[in-house]
Amino acid sequence: MFKRSLATILLLSTLVLTGLGCSSTPAVPASALQPITLQYWGVFTDTDDMAILVNDFQKNHPNITIQYRKFRPDEYEQKLLQAFADDRAPDLFSIQNSWLPKYKSKLTPMPAKLTYPVLVTTGSGYQQKTTAELQSKAGLTLKDMRTQFVQTVEADTMDFATATSTQKSIFALPFYVDTLALYYNKDILAQNGIVKPAADWNELRVQAEKLSKRIANTDTITQSAVAIGTGVHVHRASDILISLMSQNGAQISGNNGVLTINGPGNVKIAKGDELPAARALRFYLDFSNPNTKAYSWTPDFGDSLDAFTHGRVAYYFGYSYDMPSIRAQNPRLNFDVTAMPQFEKPSNIANYWMEGVTTKSKNKDAAWLFILETATNKDSLAKYLRSTHRVAALNDLIQTELDDIDLGVFAKQNLTARSWYHGTDSGAADKIISDLIDQVRAKLLSGDLQPQDEAGYIQNAINIATQRLNNTL
Repeated sequence: MFKRSLATILLLSTLVLTGLGCSSTPAVPASALQPITLQYWGVFTDTDDMAILVNDFQKNHPNITIQYRKFRPDEYEQKLLQAFADDRAPDLFSIQNSWLPKYKSKLTPMPAKLTYPVLVTTGSGYQQKTTAELQSKAGLTLKDMRTQFVQTVEADTMDFATATSTQKSIFALPFYVDTLALYYNKDILAQNGIVKPAADWNELRVQAEKLSKRIANTDTITQSAVAIGTGVHVHRASDILISLMSQNGAQISGNNGVLTINGPGNVKIAKGDELPAARALRFYLDFSNPNTKAYSWTPDFGDSLDAFTHGRVAYYFGYSYDMPSIRAQNPRLNFDVTAMPQFEKPSNIANYWMEGVTTKSKNKDAAWLFILETATNKDSLAKYLRSTHRVAALNDLIQTELDDIDLGVFAKQNLTARSWYHGTDSGAADKIISDLIDQVRAKLLSGDLQPQDEAGYIQNAINIATQRLNNTL
């Protein structure tokens, strides 16, 4: 896919045959002079976009070829796990930022020092001489991680390599970071006399009363204010609810990694008051409860992204990766994006992909060299981010995106974003949260509960969901 020139092949072949080396550096084993080909699997980056990064890397390392293969999201994990089982795993592969616990045993931590062969040409004409020597590059330190990358990267990519490790290792690095934000239909807001999008959750709830339209004396909504309130059909419902819980003061996980969303969190709770997570869930469900003024969403609207794209809902919660899809499907839609609504304790949810080296790779240092140099190469990443319409993970590049008309909101949020720990099965964790939402909603709308019993039922449902989540750890 990414092929070196014939000249490079011939040159390297000559080196192998003649055994060229450099007397001032350690002898280079003949095997180290062989051209290196790295297999790289990913899922959301197109081949042309990845070529931007690969080509820049290969300019400095012509003896390393990277063959990138993109998979469909619905087949990626199955193909990946099967490849590991069949002992044909790639050298490099992408993982979602919540997948580290699941794939840690299949990942090689970044070495403290990378060693790799390079070609050195000296002289000219008949005096020109090409030799090979080993060079080394230091891996990243904890200080490097904290100064170069936005803060969520350290938490998402680092862990103890073994049970007896005293320091954490780096298992992956990202080329970008994404966060959850609020998309809005400018025409719907203007038609209803709303000049600015909601700045916080309370304002969003007030605007929902004006933006939602329903047939008189029925629960049928003809225009939705905001696509939340259910688990089914709401994109990233788990991320939205976890963000709400965190903003309400819930502590998502303790120091030992165990999820604690059902506890008192970081706020003082008066006797008889709902705990933060229960309060957040009730607030979330109000938007799908026909008995509240905030009522604005039902599963009848179908997929939340589709409903927003076709102008049937005023607000949609999504990531920056949704923007190109919305524009492609409806070029005439007059929309914009604003910051994630907040309560008293600001919280932004991170969602992105990271690049790691498999334990099966026979060229681990070369594979890590590509990730390390690419993830910290500002010039190369800047081109890649422009092409992919993504937001930087590097602090130095965040500054250049803050004024971007499309990505500025996401760039600012990247500085404070955090991932929530999904355990070893992120898909199962998302489903547990979605099921919690729909189960509690169905019970509250059934009429089977007395008002005084609702709080106890909601808290018990959250307790059960928390236990199920911890079972995924």
